[in-house]
Formats: sequence, structure tokens, C-alpha cells
Amino acid sequence: MIKLTSKKIHMPVPCVLAVGKFESIHIGHRALISEMKRLAHDSQQPGLACALVVFVPHPYTVLFDPEYRPLFTGSEREHLVQGLGVDYLLEYPFDRDFAMLSPEDFSHMLFKELQTQVVVVGAGYRFGHKRVGTVDTLRQIAGLYGAEVHVVAPRALKDDAPKISTSIIRELLSANMLPEAEDLLGYPFFISGEVTPGRQLGRTIGFPTINMYPPAEKFLLSDGVYVTSTIIGTCRYKSITNIGLRPTIESSEVSRSVETHLLDYEGSDLYGKQVRVEFLRFIRPEKRFDSLGELKTQILEDCRSAML
Repeated sequence: MIKLTSKKIHMPVPCVLAVGKFESIHIGHRALISEMKRLAHDSQQPGLACALVVFVPHPYTVLFDPEYRPLFTGSEREHLVQGLGVDYLLEYPFDRDFAMLSPEDFSHMLFKELQTQVVVVGAGYRFGHKRVGTVDTLRQIAGLYGAEVHVVAPRALKDDAPKISTSIIRELLSANMLPEAEDLLGYPFFISGEVTPGRQLGRTIGFPTINMYPPAEKFLLSDGVYVTSTIIGTCRYKSITNIGLRPTIESSEVSRSVETHLLDYEGSDLYGKQVRVEFLRFIRPEKRFDSLGELKTQILEDCRSAML
């Protein structure tokens, strides 16, 4: 997969293009990507590339709430897209000037600059200034460029279930309903990053941890302890993870940390390694203990819970 990021992206080859926020690459997004791949494969025009266009930063942070935190960072989304058969990941810079584009100017970008022969969107897709452009608008303009528009209906796991959306997934994650969120995502929610040195106090009570400090723009689960699975290279380890400010430890630290204890790891320190921590189940909220001894007793209980 090739990633292109520029204020003026010009696709080197004609493409079938999927357009959307793609914040979480949930199973509905994956259905859209599968349709894009099918259309490219079945096209009478040989050599069409499959391209996914996303907008950076997330449009909601620009237009409505600068404190909005997308579920995944750019590198995490790139990891999710890898292996889905996408040839190009296009990260189009989004700002208020871009938001002012008319449907016609936005379509010119799609069909001229990006050489889109077929565009794939969800049923409720809106575009252009104040979202005045609809799927019908897009079809009409596409015809002027000799291009096509294909619409993928929203998905639900059951006929009577709400349609799958990132907003619903965010609500489930915020309520610590991790298995339910995983059903809609198609994979566990995760945090990835580089292991950084901590205060190493976990070692003194027999529970060494690997520490990560996610970027401020990353969505985090509520403070507390979770059953997790940690991937390091090609190896996967059972683990428990604490998100929070470590209230038992006297510190002036104000940034939230992600501390993970590997239950079945034997080896050297992992400083500088890239890891991915997948969140499987909520155990308990974060709380303050009067001593490290009480904390150790609770961690032992957390570890037993994680093995159930």
C-alpha cells in the first residue's frame, strides 16, 4: 500500500475510490472497501487501482470541536488498512477553506485530480459546503466526467439492530462495553506506540510494566484496569493494562499513561519497541491505595481475573 499526503494529491493511475471519514475501519467500512475491490476487479478497464481517501485532521475537530479525539491515530489507521487490498491511502489535508468547497469543486478534485473512474460511498454520504451535496448530486456530476457512483447500504449485525457507525462504537467504548464494540469494529479496540521508560516502581512489587504515552489527540478508554492482549512483533501475550494517572504513586505527572503488565513474558526490557495493546474486558475503575502493598494485592487479584 502506498500512502500519499499532500495539499495537491495527483493519483498516478486511474482508480476506484472509496470516500469517507473512515475513523475506525469498522465492518461497515470494510464492506465498502470490499465493494471497491470488486468493482476494480470486474471493471472493463484494466489496471484500475483501489484507493481510499481520508481527511486529515478529522473534519469534526476542524469544524466543531478541537478537543474531539478520533479512535485511532494516523499510523493506527494505516495498520488497519494494511492487508485489506487497498493500493493507495490518500490523506487529504482538511481545513476550513477545504470545507468551503462547493460540490462541483469537490467533485473536480475527485474525478480530475484523483483520476477517479468509480467512486464508492455509503448511502447517507453528503459532501461540499454545508453538506449540500447528496448521492444524487454526486451521480449527476460524475456523469459529466464519464465516471460512476456506487452506493453501499449501511450494515447492521441483526435486522432489528441499529446500523453500524463510529459514533455508536464510541458510545460503547465510553461505557466500557468492549465486547459489544469489538462486534461492530470486527477487531478489539487497541492502542499502539513505543515503550518508554517509566519510574520502574512496578518492578519493586513484582509486576514490571511496559509504559506508553499516547498522543493527546488519541481517544482513550476511561481510567481503569482492563484485560488486554499485547502484540510485540509476531508474539502475543496475555496482559492487564491500567489507563490513568497512577493515583497510588505520588507524582506531579498530569498526562495519562497506559501501563501494561505481561502475564506470560520472560525476556529483556522492551524500551523502544513498538507494541499494540488490544483491550478485551473492563475489570475495575482506577483507584488510590494507601500503600504499595495494597496495590500489589489488588494487582494479584486483577491478574487472576484476567486468567478466567
